Amino acid sequence: MKVFIALFCFIASILCKAQTPEKEYLVQFGELITIKSSILKETRDIWVYLPPNYHDTYHQPARYPVLYILDGDIHFHSLSGLVQILGAGLNGTYVIPEMIVIAIPNTNRTRDLAPTILDNNDSSTNSYSYKNKKGLNFLKFIRDELIPKVDSSYRTANYRTFIGQSLGGLTVINALQTIPETFNAYVAIEPSLWWDDKVLLKRVKDYFNRSDLKGKTFFLAQANTLNKKDSVNLHFESIKEMLTILETRNRSNLKWKYRFYESDNHASVALAGEYDALRFIFEKFHASLDNIFGPKNLEAHYIRLSEELKTNIAPPERVVQRFGQVALSNQKYDLAQEYFQMNIQYYPNSASAFGDMGNLMHTKGLNTKALEYYKNALSFDLDNKYLADKIKSLKKE
Repeated sequence: MKVFIALFCFIASILCKAQTPEKEYLVQFGELITIKSSILKETRDIWVYLPPNYHDTYHQPARYPVLYILDGDIHFHSLSGLVQILGAGLNGTYVIPEMIVIAIPNTNRTRDLAPTILDNNDSSTNSYSYKNKKGLNFLKFIRDELIPKVDSSYRTANYRTFIGQSLGGLTVINALQTIPETFNAYVAIEPSLWWDDKVLLKRVKDYFNRSDLKGKTFFLAQANTLNKKDSVNLHFESIKEMLTILETRNRSNLKWKYRFYESDNHASVALAGEYDALRFIFEKFHASLDNIFGPKNLEAHYIRLSEELKTNIAPPERVVQRFGQVALSNQKYDLAQEYFQMNIQYYPNSASAFGDMGNLMHTKGLNTKALEYYKNALSFDLDNKYLADKIKSLKKE
């Protein structure tokens, strides 16, 4: 009960100190950028979701993993909301990292997402060719133009996830085969693997047998598209073939998972698949107050996670702060000090890290030290009224 009350108080305090103007954030959920692509020879709109904490001045500015989603005009709001509720920590969740979401709306969907395009000069509806390279150009656009644009415009971390559904799922698998170095995690939801006489299935059949994909993650989601009236369901069976390839021919060290959604159809499975994929990719991200005790264990937790994901993940400032706040609320002052000192070590330009230490010193009656920490905190967030009032109050004592 004490832990619950302390956690509740911590969440309430964070909400009160939030630096993002809530009303503006409700109105403006994302932002729009445009890219004039020399590869695609057109201008593309890109929708961007930034975490609520992105513009926070109280904590040290962080770098964020990036999630790229195809059919962005369809999935932008639902996926961004999912990322926010699982990662932003406003409700104490913290089961995935805070992330930037980059949604790519369509212009010519089939041209961009299909791995092969029907030759317009061929009258046969079953004949495909590589004369139209636009589908391959689309992946080149993402790798060579979009990602550099995003990385130069925002504070991004070196971890990228690629999600697509249906024909977009086919694109994700195509990317995993042709540009595997571009993303760390690949999520194919209901991929249209029947396309062009299963051309992509034929390509990946030996790919997983001879490639080294250590450090890469793949999630495959399949809905219940079976119909009793159908003697053959090519779409359903094609995804099952992909599963068989992963089960029997995968020697690539790829971390992967398949899930079948019996109660969902081709359209409704998207959100459920995205949720399960993110939980799978970051299954070891969450640091539980019940299972991890002490700063050294917390630090070791993220060292192991970094090794698994092949990227550097420092203990998130807000997670460490949460552990320290709970210790402080339970009057475990030495433990709280260890956590707050850990944040100062990892985030030396954080007003929050120094402010928390100031709160601890003030609670312990060490007002001279508290004043020193509050002044340090204010130097990183000059307009912070909370810190200014703390300093003013302490000077009067």
